[in-house]
Amino acid sequence: MHLCPTLPPTVRRRAAAIALLTLAATAGARAEPAAAPSYAVAMTVDAHGERSAPRVLAKAGEPFAVASGGWRVEMTVRPVEASDDVWVTGKILKGDDVVSAPTLRAHLNEAATVKVGGGDDPFTLALVVARRP
Repeated sequence: MHLCPTLPPTVRRRAAAIALLTLAATAGARAEPAAAPSYAVAMTVDAHGERSAPRVLAKAGEPFAVASGGWRVEMTVRPVEASDDVWVTGKILKGDDVVSAPTLRAHLNEAATVKVGGGDDPFTLALVVARRP
């Protein structure tokens, strides 16, 4: 006695093809990690009586550096969770000496400023961070 009816070969082939296509579609639908946002950082640096205006394109979490006179700025921009603000962290160096290690919470498209030093060799960094598409 035969309890299980046999499917015709064409139905079996179609079922196998559907199973393979489903497997292939599932394997190809892996979630890609979200790309890190990019930022345009416009700076004004006043150092040792000289002014410069460097511009940097930076990916979130990737460090960048600019120098003016004997001063150097090393910074990283990261988004603030659940906000349009960004964290700007880094170091301000004069020669090889770290003068300051600021962490700023900056609003996008608004100026943030850091001033260090004094006397005859002050340093001022003003920056505006904008999100890039």
